Amino acid sequence: MIRGLMKRVIALITATTPLVLAAAPPDKDRQAILAMAGTHAVTFEFQETAAVATGYKINPKPYHETATEVVTVVEDKPERIALQHLLIVPGKEGKPQVIKHWAQIWSWQDTELLDYCGSEEDHLWKKIDLTPEQAAGTWSQLVTNIDDTPRYEGYAKWVHEDGESSWQSAATRRPLPRREYSKRDDYDYLVVTNRHTLTPGGWIHYQDNRKVVDRDGEEKRVLCFESGLNSYTRTESPEAEVALAWWKENHAFWDGVRNFWLLSGEKAPASFTYSTHQNGEGLSKLIERLEKEKPAPEVLTSALQSYVVSK
Repeated sequence: MIRGLMKRVIALITATTPLVLAAAPPDKDRQAILAMAGTHAVTFEFQETAAVATGYKINPKPYHETATEVVTVVEDKPERIALQHLLIVPGKEGKPQVIKHWAQIWSWQDTELLDYCGSEEDHLWKKIDLTPEQAAGTWSQLVTNIDDTPRYEGYAKWVHEDGESSWQSAATRRPLPRREYSKRDDYDYLVVTNRHTLTPGGWIHYQDNRKVVDRDGEEKRVLCFESGLNSYTRTESPEAEVALAWWKENHAFWDGVRNFWLLSGEKAPASFTYSTHQNGEGLSKLIERLEKEKPAPEVLTSALQSYVVSK
């Protein structure tokens, strides 16, 4: 009788005690994330696969680009890893030119995520709160634009089974991609299932996309499906040193920009909005000017803060 009573007490405690998050992430997870760093030959491929909306005709021509990209570790803490992508393209007189590309910021058991809800010039991001049970054992991945503003964020567990290491988030919303936002205005955002998988020669980034119309006065609808596959293959390139030297010279400025936008999202009580234009100057132009000036941290923060509409 006593033994049965003890079992019922233990069961009751287990059912009512909140889940305690793990103290530290698995080393396999951290190593999988860090394995994406290095110099890569990259192939970017996107193809519309099926029309969903009546009357929509898919684009039969695939998007295909290649590049050399250096992925460097810019933050490596037990519960946060940040990877910065640096594109290398031909510049003046054939000399390599470095373009700061996207970044991926991984956080262990993150309970606050950002969901894209805006469009056009004012970009609205709402906070999503996860319970400890939802966040347990997961990593969030915040992907940023080239100006370090947020692009999308998802969360999932890394899975290491049958020789495969993969991370796949649930579908998340994101703004139009750079390859399309200046060319078309017939949809408002993407809904994307996002997967990273390590391969023997590097890693792949697979995206299952839906192009969505969601605007006042129209019925919300999916235009079409699209598949994206970005393949990263490790390579050796003397131009990698050019990218790393550029980052060494400019990282302090970009660390400040990245941290500003991180804090804008993390400190926001429920949502925050930023504008792409203020006082007659576009955000991209502002950052381009500030990168050359390399102002003091407080000047940088003040300049960027003027673009935050609400917090």
